[in-house]
Amino acid sequence: MSKLIVVVGATGGQGGSVVSAFLKDKNFKIRGITRNPDGEKAKALTAKGVDMVQADLNDEGSLVKAFQGAYAIFAVTDFFEPFTTTDSEAAMAFEYQQGLNIAIAASKTATLQHYLWSTLPYSFKLSKGKLTVPHFDGKAKVDEFIKKDKQLLSKTTFLWYTYYASNLFYPMYNPIFIKSAGKYVLLNPGNPERTPIPSLGDHRTNVGIFAHSVLANPPKHGGTYVKCSVEEFPSLGTYFVKWGSGSGRLASSQSTSVLQIPLEQYQALWPKWGDEMGSMMCFWELLGENSWTTLPGDKMIHAFELMTETAKKELVTTEDAFKALDWSPIL
Repeated sequence: MSKLIVVVGATGGQGGSVVSAFLKDKNFKIRGITRNPDGEKAKALTAKGVDMVQADLNDEGSLVKAFQGAYAIFAVTDFFEPFTTTDSEAAMAFEYQQGLNIAIAASKTATLQHYLWSTLPYSFKLSKGKLTVPHFDGKAKVDEFIKKDKQLLSKTTFLWYTYYASNLFYPMYNPIFIKSAGKYVLLNPGNPERTPIPSLGDHRTNVGIFAHSVLANPPKHGGTYVKCSVEEFPSLGTYFVKWGSGSGRLASSQSTSVLQIPLEQYQALWPKWGDEMGSMMCFWELLGENSWTTLPGDKMIHAFELMTETAKKELVTTEDAFKALDWSPIL
């Protein structure tokens, strides 16, 4: 008998990737959650055999109903949707409440065996209060709520999805061509040589592959954090070199450069967004390789420890992700 996985945000980036991965596994039935089942994306998934249902992340009751009969739930929230119309504090509170609603609804699902929660490291605690990355910490606070519910925690795997290749489409990450230098430049408020980048590659494919692998071979202990990355770049500079070759724009390591500018200038160039993304880059510089680590008492492993060799080969590398993207709109 097929097992039911319910995917939150099925028409979005992470959720859509999870749906794609599980459509290949006949052992699972998929129920997708969306605010608009009549939308084009939802209809396309319905045509593929996904049971698309309406639910609102702000309405716990609708989630309880949508989760009925679930063997597994993939849960994700979106900080940036409210952030576009509010500020970081409001967006963080909004995302936290949605994450709470999903977790509470999951805890009321009697059939649930596995809860996959897409989250991020707790920057405020890891940095000992030196800084906060709002789109990290709204999710991380939900982790703390889950940890207080021992039954739900026993079924939970915390998933850390790292840096998307498509993040370079954000304006503050757009490569800038300097004609006189003959190279593309990336502006960054942190030291580019002390800012490691764990790369997720193509999130449209890799998020689902990682989630499917974790469900196929769950960690031995509930509440384990699983870091999902295809490659580890020691610095933002080396990551940007890979963009140069992968995008086909410039193949030489001498043809890309990351220029450090003061955080205040970064914030002034990209109001609000410079604050948000600048805080993340400064956090990564401050903690380096320890940026992606757990709080005391928590356990973390890399997704590769749970994956088959076949699954690993299905992952899209960083360079291939760059090759697959159309850079013409921003260059």
